[in-house]
Amino acid sequence: MRPIIGYNYGAREDVRVKKIYRTALALSVCIMALGTVLCWAIPSQLIGLFSTSAETIAAGRTALEIISLGFIVSSVSVISCGALEGLGMGGPSLAISLLRYALLILPAAFLFSRLWGAVGVWHAFWVTEVLTAAISYFLYNRTVHRPVPPSPGKNS
Repeated sequence: MRPIIGYNYGAREDVRVKKIYRTALALSVCIMALGTVLCWAIPSQLIGLFSTSAETIAAGRTALEIISLGFIVSSVSVISCGALEGLGMGGPSLAISLLRYALLILPAAFLFSRLWGAVGVWHAFWVTEVLTAAISYFLYNRTVHRPVPPSPGKNS
């Protein structure tokens, strides 16, 4: 997606850029929906691929069922990050990644663990995904709707 968005953005094909974003988002949502269904349908079997301990499988089942609540919505931040990188805007993409992996998840996990114990940490994941998705969608739209300066060497 990144090089295709970058090429079309450089060619000032704004309609194509938006279509590529929407298509990538739809594909990501489908993949993440499948992942969510698998995590809800066969969580014990999935964890069982990595451990035979009944205690680990039970804890992993709970974790997968809770964390997977954020899978579908995470598509927005993942695709927005990739699109922003394709547009040559690494700063907003980095900001989204920092939000997701440090600025939101760590405080949320700390707070939720104090409220609900270990299960609270798993809830911090989907809450962070929802917040990051909203922020990333805003950043992407704000960036994409900026006027594009004329290319050097072109008559305006």
